[in-house]
Amino acid sequence: MKKFVISARPKQILKNFVIFIPLIFTLDQWGINELSSILANSFLCFLAFSSASIIGYQANDLIDKKFDQKHPSKKLRPIANNEISNIEIFIFITIFLILGIIFSLVVNFYILILFFCYITLSFLYSYQLKNFIIVDSISITIFYIIRMIAGAYLITLSISIWLYILTFLSTLFIILIKRISESKLGDFRNNNIVSFYVEISNSKVVTLLLLINIFSYSIYSISEILSSERNIIFGLTIIFFSMGIIRYFAVTKNSTLGETPESIILSDKIIQISVFLYVISVFISEIF
Repeated sequence: MKKFVISARPKQILKNFVIFIPLIFTLDQWGINELSSILANSFLCFLAFSSASIIGYQANDLIDKKFDQKHPSKKLRPIANNEISNIEIFIFITIFLILGIIFSLVVNFYILILFFCYITLSFLYSYQLKNFIIVDSISITIFYIIRMIAGAYLITLSISIWLYILTFLSTLFIILIKRISESKLGDFRNNNIVSFYVEISNSKVVTLLLLINIFSYSIYSISEILSSERNIIFGLTIIFFSMGIIRYFAVTKNSTLGETPESIILSDKIIQISVFLYVISVFISEIF
C-alpha cells in the first residue's frame, strides 16, 4: 500500500486547491444555506481533480521510467525502481478513473468534461508536449487554468478574467523556476530543453516575470477597489501576494529547491504566513 501512496504524490495534491479560488473570490455572493452546498461540491471537485492528477502522475512516471532511473531522486519513485508492475499501474489508474468520474458527475456534467480534458492533456503532455521548448511550461499552466475553470463552473458564476491571467502568470513563474532547478541537477531528458533552461537561468527572465506578476496583481487589486468591487482592505493583498512570491524567488534563487514547489510551500513559514494573511485579507474585504 505504501508504494501506491508514494506513487500518488500526495504532497502535489496541494495544486488542486486552485479549484477553491473562484469560491473564495465570490463568497460575498452566497447565503449561508447556499454556501454549505457549494462547499460540498467544491470538495467533490477537488477530489475529482486529485484523482485526475494521480492518473497523470502514473502515466508520466511510466513513460519517463528510463529517464527517472538516472535521476538522483526520481529513481526512488515506485514505478522507476520497479516496485509497481504494469498490471498494478493499470488497476491503480482504473480505480482513480472510476472515482474521478463519480465525483465529477455528482457535481455536474461540465466538471466531467473538464475532468477528461485534464486527463487527455496529461497524456499528451507525457507523450509529446514535454519534449518541446516553452510548450512544456505552457502546458502545465493550462492544467491550472482547467482547475480554475472547473472551480468557476461548480459555482455557476463568472469570475474576473484577471484571475485567469494571474493564475497563468504565477504558474508560469513557478514552472520556469522548477525547470531551471531541474536543469541544474543534470541532463536527464531532452538535451535541447535542458540547454534552454540553463540559458534562462543565466538571464533576467525569471526576475522580469516576478515583476510582471507583482505589477499585474497590483493593477488587478487597485481596479477592484476603484470599481467598488472590493473595499480598501483588499489593497493589503498586494503586500501579502508580493511578500509570498518574492520569498519564493529568494528561496529558489541559486539553488535546486525549485524542483519541488510543494515542499517549499509546506516548509517555508514566511510563505505560509503570506498565504494565510492573504486569504484573511480577501475574506475581510468581502465581509465589510
